[in-house]
Amino acid sequence: MCFSASASFTASAVLMPLGLYSLHLASKAEQPGYKPLALVPFFFGVQQFVEGLEWTGIVGGKIEPLTSLAGLGFLFFAYCFWMIWIPWSAWSISRTTDSVGLQRRLKWVAIVATVLGIFFYVPLLLNPPALQPSVFSNGRLMYDVSNLQSIFHNFVNTEPVGELVYWGFIVLPLVAVSDRAVKLFGVLIFVSIFLTWITYSATFNSVWCFYCAVLSIMVVWIVNRPQVQRSQVQRS
Repeated sequence: MCFSASASFTASAVLMPLGLYSLHLASKAEQPGYKPLALVPFFFGVQQFVEGLEWTGIVGGKIEPLTSLAGLGFLFFAYCFWMIWIPWSAWSISRTTDSVGLQRRLKWVAIVATVLGIFFYVPLLLNPPALQPSVFSNGRLMYDVSNLQSIFHNFVNTEPVGELVYWGFIVLPLVAVSDRAVKLFGVLIFVSIFLTWITYSATFNSVWCFYCAVLSIMVVWIVNRPQVQRSQVQRS
């Protein structure tokens, strides 16, 4: 979390069990299509734990290799994991709620997002010194990668069109499915992107992931709605 190590570790302690509980709810309802989405709070909990380690390393005087490894771990989620996991989660849900045509389109979106997510993160993985994490003037964590020499990465990370491409691969698949609760989740993620962009652009990665971590609690409600759980009742 963008505030402190204790805040990050606390968020992790809350989100990881919630994610496992969400997975349990999806499994109990025999709704495998919702399982990837159900795990979203768990993985946000892991990401917040990693950022807690980042805070610990920086506050301790940039302890190495903790600071570098935690920074790479956090940006793995921010740059790569979410860009891959969210589209595939939307596709998985669409298999039980939407037409074959939409399923096919979402599958291709997920494939392209997977390739782009890997290309987005690999340059940083191959050049760890380019990452310079620090505490910004507003007291939030900043993951400075301005020294990374990667045309694709710089396009996505600095150009408005590139940023829209990244955000689009996360928001649009959720909005595309017919499940209204999942659509709402996608809309709220877009709102969080907008709010972060206009208030904490310099520390966007850390602050936005905090907003999304809070929003991920909504997943428990999504998988525990009567229309999802009803399938289990009907089978009993």
